[in-house]
Amino acid sequence: RSGFDGLIDFDQILRDPSHPENLPEDITRDHLHPNDEGYRRMAEGIDLALLGCPAR
Repeated sequence: RSGFDGLIDFDQILRDPSHPENLPEDITRDHLHPNDEGYRRMAEGIDLALLGCPAR
């Protein structure tokens, strides 16, 4: 038992599949922190069912 109800892997959501060691340039300015597009992708990557919310 982990003590957690679920997990959201933001690293997997943000990584560039063809270059997994990097964040894509369109979602970061400094290759470390997400920009607005990165945060949008993070939000869209959340399965609302994990939070007990109905899907939209």
